[in-house]
Amino acid sequence: MRTLQTSKVPGQLHQRPSDSYGCTQFNPELPPEETYETLEQKRQQLETIYRQEGIHSGEKGEVINLMKTTFCLQRKHINQAPPPSIEDMRIQWPYLFTQRGIFSHFEFLTDINVLRALDLSIKECGQGIRKYLQTKTKNKDVQSGVSQDEEEELTLIQLLMAYFNEGIEGLILRVDISATAADVERTQTLPASPRLILLFAGDEATVGGWMITIENHVICEGVDQSFITGLAAVLSTYYVFNLQYQEEASRTLEFVQ
Repeated sequence: MRTLQTSKVPGQLHQRPSDSYGCTQFNPELPPEETYETLEQKRQQLETIYRQEGIHSGEKGEVINLMKTTFCLQRKHINQAPPPSIEDMRIQWPYLFTQRGIFSHFEFLTDINVLRALDLSIKECGQGIRKYLQTKTKNKDVQSGVSQDEEEELTLIQLLMAYFNEGIEGLILRVDISATAADVERTQTLPASPRLILLFAGDEATVGGWMITIENHVICEGVDQSFITGLAAVLSTYYVFNLQYQEEASRTLEFVQ
């Protein structure tokens, strides 16, 4: 399993148990009539498409089908011991590091549509949980800092993290909406463990976009700008890349899970 450093204790490594918790296709079998050699040829085909057409071709039917067919090889690479770095995986599998790529891989891995499941859970339980947390959260600064105009899901996560005495920066960082991925990497102190980067325009409370960082780099930029989509994507990365929840946000993440 992949290990990573927490942002609190440099040099301290955390590792997810070897148990494939929650995964139905952790080590999938080869597709019919495929070998690892033919899958490698398809992976190289994906690399060629990326070099010629860029990341936005991840929405093409050809790329979607190739990613589905090569899921077995993706898992084989991710599950290596020792595991490859995230940067090495980005070189080998560029289309995995897109909103579609992350969600599709998670669904193949767990048989769950993570965005639909998270949205349904919040619609069913979010209001009740929010009311409870607002009565239990002792930190008045958090209470006053939660804007009524913010997306309900973001407010819920802020209240959860306050309830569990976890700082919001343990999971979420805010930047100006004008920031590019390069700006984020240059100006922010990015930990090794995953962070959801939210983009805001000035004092606006509505999320204008999101990115995900892992191992000190931006690894995905959202297409759908909503907070819940970004939250679902960052949650998916822990399963897709075999990552353990960072200590700074572990109780909140376990609750949302």
